[in-house]
Order: sequence, then structure tokens, then C-alpha cells
Amino acid sequence: MAVSEETLIMAAAWFFGAFVNGLTGMGGMLIALPLLTLFVVSKSAIVISLFPGFAAGFLTLLVFGRFIHFREALEFWIAALPGMVLGVLTLKLVDMEVLQIILAAIITTHVAIQLVQDWLGTCMAPHISLRLILGFAAGFFTGSIGINGPIMAIYASLMCMDENSARGFFTSAVPIGIVNIALVAAGGLVSMDTLAAEAIVLPATVAGFLCALPFAKKIRKTAFHAALLLLLCVTAMTLFYRSAPYVKNLLFS
Repeated sequence: MAVSEETLIMAAAWFFGAFVNGLTGMGGMLIALPLLTLFVVSKSAIVISLFPGFAAGFLTLLVFGRFIHFREALEFWIAALPGMVLGVLTLKLVDMEVLQIILAAIITTHVAIQLVQDWLGTCMAPHISLRLILGFAAGFFTGSIGINGPIMAIYASLMCMDENSARGFFTSAVPIGIVNIALVAAGGLVSMDTLAAEAIVLPATVAGFLCALPFAKKIRKTAFHAALLLLLCVTAMTLFYRSAPYVKNLLFS
């Protein structure tokens, strides 16, 4: 059976996304989806991406799960539950593009503050109030636009987590991937074409993750911290780019 061009593009995007995921413990979806939207117009690409996204997260869990601080992660995700409910309700009233712009603005503000904090050589105290606030925010953006990674990265960055603690923290989001796939499957969105594409995309995802592991073990805290900030910058630019047509229509309609 001939492999379609779209499937090859998705496999390449997820190889790169999983490579980033293997280095930092997160970011696979944030890297792969923007690449896909540039070249693939099929809506099935979003559904197909749920599976490699979960696979990258699950592999990260297997490798770095031993670094999870369970109490911290539990408090974070308990706070996220009411945020998810509010996010779902908000999406019914507010355009998704507006929420994307808000998240991009939050990320941009954080990066600016973090650069000043790095320059001063200080870190915020790991206080439970910050964990609850950012947990709620992660839940809100999960429920509204399906993105929680940036808020988790902001939390890890503010807390000046070392690379392994951050990776362990990021893996605590893996159960959400199971819920997403279950909901999509229950909705009848997983077709035979989807499964055929996964036969190409999933191995590429695993290969990308495995290729990153030798580098992940050598990356130092300062380089890891810089990689998180760079990933956040890419995310903010992607969100602004995706929302640009909406802003243009508002200004010139």
C-alpha cells in the first residue's frame, strides 16, 4: 500500500516533536501541530496526533516517572479540575482565537519576567498558592483550547526545577492523554484510515524520542532552562500566528 504524502509529513513532524519531548519532557504536541498546520489541511491530522502525543508522553513517563513528586503533582491537578470546567464553559462564550491570544500574552509576559529573574539570579519560593493558581490555569486552558503544556512549563520555570524534576512533573499530565483518546474514540472519530496512518506515525514518534535520550542525559540545568524558555517563545509565536487571521478580520471587517 502506498503511503500518502500527508502521512509522511505527519511522521516527520512527530519525529521532531518526539525528539523535543525526549529532551525536555514535554513539547511534542506544541512542536508537531504547528508544523502539521503548515502542510496538512486534513482535520484528521488533529485526531491522528492524539496517539503520538500520548505515546511521547508515555515514553517520557517510563523514563522519567521516577522523578515525579506525587503530592506536588496531585495538588496541581486537583486545582486544574475546576479550571477545566470553567474552560469548557468559557469556550462556549468566547472565540478560541481570543483565548489563544490571552495564553500567548501570558507566555510572553512570563518569558520577559523570567529573563529578568535569571539576570537577578533569583527563584520564586515553591509556595502552594502558586501551584494552585497555575494548576487552575492549566486546567482552564486544557478545557478551553486543549493546551496545558505552556502553563506547566511556566510553573517548572518559576520554581527553577532541575531537569529531571521538571520532566517528572510534565509526565503527570499523561492521564489526560488517555481521557482525550477515550473521548475521541467514543465519538467515533477513529477510522481505519486513522489507524493506517498511525502505523507510520507512531514508529516515527518512538524513533524521535529514542534519538533524543542520549542528549537528554547530558543536558545541564542551565541549558534545560533555556530550552524551556525557547519552547515557550515558539509556542507564543505559534499562537499569535494562528490567531492573526481572526485579528485581521476584526480590524478590517
